[in-house]
Amino acid sequence: MTRQQLALLMNGDADPLLVISSASTSELQALTDALFRDLDTSHPVFGAQVWYDLALEELENRNNGASPQADDLADSDAFGAA
Repeated sequence: MTRQQLALLMNGDADPLLVISSASTSELQALTDALFRDLDTSHPVFGAQVWYDLALEELENRNNGASPQADDLADSDAFGAA
């Protein structure tokens, strides 16, 4: 995901919680990676920290089986590989 794609997603009308909770685990991992890379720049996209925190929380919930999407992780290892 490019910085421009990330900015478009984050600045759209979509609710971050809805976007994050409805993403597949692989999509969520890609989003989390893109957010981390953006936060590592001198001028991250406004709101990136909030999105990153929400995404990490959702990944943790899925890993602990506390999310409806947790079944996505059952088919992959700790690094998301099948």
